[in-house]
Amino acid sequence: MRFKKLLAMGAALAMASGVMLATPASATNIGNEGCTPGYWKNHTDNWEEYTTATLLTEEFELGQFQANWGTKTFEDALSFQGGPGLDGAFQILMRASTAAFLNAAHEGLGYPLRRYGNPGDMQATINEALASGSRSQMLNLAKYYDGLNNLGCPLN
Repeated sequence: MRFKKLLAMGAALAMASGVMLATPASATNIGNEGCTPGYWKNHTDNWEEYTTATLLTEEFELGQFQANWGTKTFEDALSFQGGPGLDGAFQILMRASTAAFLNAAHEGLGYPLRRYGNPGDMQATINEALASGSRSQMLNLAKYYDGLNNLGCPLN
């Protein structure tokens, strides 16, 4: 399970350094920077590789959430509020995951994870959490991404 390995890696790094850091990879512009969903919501002109019309279904396998959320865009996800039940957890995960994808796609940021492949293989990890149907797994992954999305945003 990629998710458990990711959490274990994060916990080990946090214990060793006192802060959440990620293992560098061979990708360019990888490091310890990340911008919040609020940043991306208010700076859509800084998006790279995605537009405000990019559908969540273009990157994520929504499965049981397809009927209610299949027409939602990356821009919509940045405004999701969350709430009770699985739909609330889905919204929280999609808000954090969308920001994580925008961070990883931006060449001016040193985000610690990659969308596809290592480190992090975010797409596969997110799809695994969505398919699990587990509110706690989705919320734990969202919390992990939220921490990375709050590392500090060097963009203006």
